[in-house]
Amino acid sequence: MRQLLLKIFLFPFVVIFSFIFLSGCEKKYDAIVDSAGSTPFISDAAFTLRKVYSDTMYNSEGLKKPDDLLTIRGIVSTKVVHPEGLSRIASVRFNLTENQTSSIVNEGILYDDGIFPDKNALDSLYTQLVEYQFGRVFVGTLTLSLWSVDKSGNQSNVIYLPLEILRRDNQKPILSDLQMDSLVVIGGIDHILNIYITATDLDGQSDIYEVYFNSFIPPKGMPSTGNPFFMYDDGDVIHHDIIASDGVYSLAVKLPKTTTFGTYRFEFHAIDRSLDSSNVIIKNIVITN
Repeated sequence: MRQLLLKIFLFPFVVIFSFIFLSGCEKKYDAIVDSAGSTPFISDAAFTLRKVYSDTMYNSEGLKKPDDLLTIRGIVSTKVVHPEGLSRIASVRFNLTENQTSSIVNEGILYDDGIFPDKNALDSLYTQLVEYQFGRVFVGTLTLSLWSVDKSGNQSNVIYLPLEILRRDNQKPILSDLQMDSLVVIGGIDHILNIYITATDLDGQSDIYEVYFNSFIPPKGMPSTGNPFFMYDDGDVIHHDIIASDGVYSLAVKLPKTTTFGTYRFEFHAIDRSLDSSNVIIKNIVITN
């Protein structure tokens, strides 16, 4: 009987003790989760370079040449905060990416130390000088990415800022000196049609982005399913190009013996890195047996 009363007396005590013990453990666990979930946050990002017109820039000799290598510099800054204080921030970083190639052309760290270009130390505003070197012929958009990492390895949000490199007075490419047959006799065998055309650009040959043609099939002049056909100035024998980078663009087109006979229309185009189009050269050729 005494043992039974002892068990009845102890049972509520054990239940109460277990509840208090488990509640205490749960509270400590929550505190750990909250701490691990803290991340830095960046905002108010600014970059002194947003649009650059390369044709307004001079080289070190005070001249403008198509093959100039130009350098631009801008100051980037961003505000960074952390729920546990700035002492938890390990680094604030940036990278500059060329959008067309997805390649990183510059990267580094922003500082809040009061040393140029940063104005005031420990004011939560991190700053850095960003530099980019490019050929005058380059036209395109770059992206400046900013983010922060704390001492636990937690990463902040990411801010993206665009940088556009443009021209105010772009020179369009010019097509000339088309060389291709006007008459092709298939004769029951496959035939190779060699095509050559000269493309020039006053902003420099490397400003030419694409040279291509579209073909239109008889009898109704429907567009070829292979359009556009890109031409090359790479010295590759596969394209029947003789000399690389000489301004003469080439392509070897295979005409199977089953090619539809009739008059084909070819339209030749070139575009530069500003996406300006050249003059259009049109050539008709007759394919027969």
